[in-house]
Amino acid sequence: MDIIQQKLDELRGLCEDLTCERAAKALELFGFPATENYAELLKSFVLWGDTMPMGDEHPYTEQQRNLHILWECLDRSPLGINCAFAVPARQIIAKKLFKKCGEGFVANEGCRFNYGHQIEVGDNVSWNAGCYIDSKGGVKFGDFAMLTEYAKIFTHSHSEEDHMQRTYAPVEIGAYAKVYTAATILPGVTLGTGAVVATGAIVTKDVPPFTLVGGIPAKPMRERKCKDPSKFNQYMMKNGMFQK
Repeated sequence: MDIIQQKLDELRGLCEDLTCERAAKALELFGFPATENYAELLKSFVLWGDTMPMGDEHPYTEQQRNLHILWECLDRSPLGINCAFAVPARQIIAKKLFKKCGEGFVANEGCRFNYGHQIEVGDNVSWNAGCYIDSKGGVKFGDFAMLTEYAKIFTHSHSEEDHMQRTYAPVEIGAYAKVYTAATILPGVTLGTGAVVATGAIVTKDVPPFTLVGGIPAKPMRERKCKDPSKFNQYMMKNGMFQK
């Protein structure tokens, strides 16, 4: 058996019940040296989400915490730059961590989120490098929704007087919607089916289906040139790698 496939099969088995001891074995699969007592270290980890008010309202389970750690550690390991391992490994982690994860999910390196168990992903969703998903208020992605490099989604805002006083509003990225480089989606926004957000835009309001928006704040610029999803090719990589 190919060594990469062997590692992926072992990771899939470990993630079925990801105790600290099993997470430690997964870190060794990623290439971290076996000289550390990772199981004990993992038990003492404090994640960023633990320090937020949402950490009290929706605390991580042991498995969720360890899955978050694996997601973060993969980018810091030698295998994190090997797409043959890293992309399927992220799929395995997402299927156990996310509230929902369909088939063909692709995430490039550097994608971050704070509460994976508040994310819902349809089939063939893709995130390119450096995306940030603040999922405190909940985020849903329809089939073939796509984030390109450094796109950002936020689902909460702060009181000006008290930083710990927050409001939450879910975001929905519709099927076949595309969010281009460094665009920002603010709390409560819904992108309709096939909507397109231009590079650098800041979206403060809902976007109708098959509409391209751009600017700060984002405004409608034109309709999408094609409105027939059967003619779209929104696979992240050539030949639909890791998705078809």
